[in-house]
Amino acid sequence: MDYKIAGISIYYIISWFFIYSFLGWAWESAYVSIKNKKLVNRGFINGPLCTIYGAGAVTIYLLLRPFEKNLALLYLGGVITATALEYVTGWIMETVFHTRWWDYSNKKFNLHGYISLASSLLWGAFSILLFKLLQPFVSWITSLYPQSIGEVILAVVSVLYGIDFGISAYTAFGLSKTFGKVEDMLEELISYMENSRLYETREEIREKLEGIRGSIKQRELLERLSARREEFIGRFESVIAESPFGENSFYNAKRQELEQRLDDFSGKYMEIRSKQNVFIRRMVHAYPNLKNGFKRYREKHQDKRTR
Repeated sequence: MDYKIAGISIYYIISWFFIYSFLGWAWESAYVSIKNKKLVNRGFINGPLCTIYGAGAVTIYLLLRPFEKNLALLYLGGVITATALEYVTGWIMETVFHTRWWDYSNKKFNLHGYISLASSLLWGAFSILLFKLLQPFVSWITSLYPQSIGEVILAVVSVLYGIDFGISAYTAFGLSKTFGKVEDMLEELISYMENSRLYETREEIREKLEGIRGSIKQRELLERLSARREEFIGRFESVIAESPFGENSFYNAKRQELEQRLDDFSGKYMEIRSKQNVFIRRMVHAYPNLKNGFKRYREKHQDKRTR
């Protein structure tokens, strides 16, 4: 591996990429696991690597090496480089897989939800940390073993990474179909609930149904579906109690219709979830808000068709 980029051997560039990808995975998984109070295997692929961290760290290091002694330029360069990489990566992944893997839409000064001012400023601080602490540490790791052994390790890891990435990409493509079916089911049920006038707005109904999607285990999913069913039936009974006409055959028929709708939804939803393989479940568990990307994709293309 004598080929060089920016004066650095491709061997070290690839080695650093995998090491930074692992460190990024460790950081992301630990942070999300602590935040959610349960173990989460974060990352696009199934193995312990977060590609965007590896690609970002190596790109920043190669591009900003000439400014490593100037902290101001290093910080500014890190803000610009990492922000551009984050935006492009987010846009490409949503365009290709019709899903969004992170979303800053709820933060101030964001652009299309892909980037935000707060995250960009943090990327600048990370760039300084990269040069002053992380890169010396990563370089020390690669110095612990001969290059001949490192090349063998890289070959094995690269093959495994390629296989894992292929599986993950195939899984991500399949997610758009799954999300499409779920979105259609949700919209159908929401429209029915809205017409029944049990709640004030569609948003109120959707918020109550959204909680079921974060369930990974079958038992937890069944419990959440049952809870929503009981809540909707209870809401219906409250409306009947407040009605001046009281309970009659019409309301009994409407209750039976509501129960049937809810049971049909639960049955179809459970059927879809039962067909998800271990890779899909892992990806949904790692990124529970993936659904939003497909929804935006579908709405965008529906708008185009109606023009």
